[in-house]
Amino acid sequence: MSITTERVQAPLSDADVSSEVLSSLINMAGRQRMLSQRIVLKAILAFQQFDGALAIARDTLNTFADSHTALTRGRDGLPGLFSPALRDAFHGSGQVAAKIAEFIALASTALEAIGRASPRADDALKALVDSVDPLLTHLHGVTAVYEQESRRIARLQKKEQQQLIERIKAIAKEAHIVSFNGQIVASRAHVTGREFAVVAGVMTTITKELEAVVSAFVKKTSAG
Repeated sequence: MSITTERVQAPLSDADVSSEVLSSLINMAGRQRMLSQRIVLKAILAFQQFDGALAIARDTLNTFADSHTALTRGRDGLPGLFSPALRDAFHGSGQVAAKIAEFIALASTALEAIGRASPRADDALKALVDSVDPLLTHLHGVTAVYEQESRRIARLQKKEQQQLIERIKAIAKEAHIVSFNGQIVASRAHVTGREFAVVAGVMTTITKELEAVVSAFVKKTSAG
C-alpha cells in the first residue's frame, strides 16, 4: 500500500471552515493515534496466529491510510490542509506526512509477510513495532495543531461576526435617520406627502425589524 505526500493547496479560507468541520478534523486526527496502535497490536497477534487478527489489522490499516488521505487532500466536505500551519505540520521540517507514509508501507509489508508466513515476517514486524512510538509523537503534534487552528479560527470568525454586526447597526441607524427625516418632510407636505409618509412608515418598520434581528444575533453569538 502506498500513499502520496504531495502538497495540496487550501480550497477554503479560514473563515469558511465551520466549527463542525473543525471538530471532525480534530476527531479524525486524534483517532489516527488509536488506529496506529491497533494496527501494531493486531499485527503482533496475527504473527502469533490469533484467529481474525490479520483481517482486522488490514482493515484498520486501510482506515488509517484513508483517513490520512482525507486529512491531507480533503474529501466529503473536509478541506484538506487549509492553512499554512497545517501544511507545515505535515510537510514542514518534521516531514510528518512522509513518516506516516513510511509507517503505512512498513505495516503493509509486515502484514503481507505475516499472511504468507514469510521467513522475513519477524524482521518486518520488528520494524513496524519500532516505528510506532515515534509516529505517535508526530500524530499527537498534528492533533495539537488542529486544536490550535480551531481556536484561532473561532477567534477570527467571532471578530468577523462582530464587524458584520457593527456594519448592520450602522446601516440601521442611517435608515432610521432617513425614515425620521422623511416623516418630517411628509408632515409638512400635507396631502401631497401622504404617499411619502406611507413609505417612510414602512421604512421605520423595516428599521425596527432590522434592529431586532441584530439584537437577537448578538445575544445568540454571545451565548455561543
